[in-house]
Amino acid sequence: MESRRSFRLCSVVFLVMALMEISTATLSPAGINYEVVALVAIKTALRDPYNVLDNWDINSVDPCSWRMVTCSSDGYVSALGLPSQSLSGTLSSSIGNLTNLQSVLLQNNAISGPIPAAIGKLEKLHTLDLSNNTFSGEMPTSLGNLKNLNYLRLNNNSLTGPCPESLSKLNGLTLVDLSFNNLSGSLPKILARTFKVTGNPLICGPKASDNCSAVFPEPLSLPPNGQSDSGTNSHIVAIAFGASFGAAFSIIIVIGLLVWWRYRHNQQIFFDVNG
Repeated sequence: MESRRSFRLCSVVFLVMALMEISTATLSPAGINYEVVALVAIKTALRDPYNVLDNWDINSVDPCSWRMVTCSSDGYVSALGLPSQSLSGTLSSSIGNLTNLQSVLLQNNAISGPIPAAIGKLEKLHTLDLSNNTFSGEMPTSLGNLKNLNYLRLNNNSLTGPCPESLSKLNGLTLVDLSFNNLSGSLPKILARTFKVTGNPLICGPKASDNCSAVFPEPLSLPPNGQSDSGTNSHIVAIAFGASFGAAFSIIIVIGLLVWWRYRHNQQIFFDVNG
C-alpha cells in the first residue's frame, strides 16, 4: 500500500515538473518570454496610429492572447496577421527570434526600410506576404533558407537590386510575386507554379510589348522530356497501327464483295443454262 502511494506521488511530481518545463520553454534565465521580447521589439519599431497592438505588453507572460497573434497547440507563436492596419515604421530584425512562425501577413500597410535578413531564420515559415508596403533595399539572400516556404509576395514595394539566386534552392514554392518593384539583373530559375515580375522596368523593359507579367516554368503535371518523347512515339505507333488495321479491313471488305458478286453471277448463269 505504501509503495503505491509513493508511486503516485512520484508520478504527480514528474507531471508537475514536465508542465513547468513546457511553460518555461520560451523563458530566459530572468523569467522573460523570448517571444514576448521579440513581439514588443516589432511593436516598438512600428508606428501604430490606431493602437491595434495596444495589448502587446512587455510585462505579459503569454502572448497567445494578444491581438493579431496566433499560437500553435503547444503554445508557440505561429502566425502574425497584421494586414491593412495602417502600420508604418520598419520591420524589426527581432522577427527572426520567432522561430516557430509559419505565417507572416503584413500586406497593405506603409512599412518601410529593408527586409531584415533575420527573416531567413524562420525555417518553418510557409507564407510571407509583405506586399503593398514601401520596403526598400535588396531582397535578402537569407530568403533561400526558408525551406518550407510556399507563398512569397513582395510585390508593390520599392525593392532594388537582383533577385537572389538562393531562391532557386526552394522546391516547394507555389507563388512568387515580385511585381512592381525596381529589381534589376537576371532572374534565377525559380521553381514556382507562378512567378510574377511585371512592373520591373530594368528586368521587363519600359514598353508594354516587353511586359513579362508572369514566368511559368514547365507545368509540374507534365512528365520529364524523356517520358514525354516516349509518349509521343507511342502515340505515333498507335496511329500507324490504326491506319494499317483500317486499310486491311477495307481490303477484306472489297475482296468479300467481289467473292459474293462472282458467286451470285455464277448462280445466274447456271439458272439461265438450265432454263
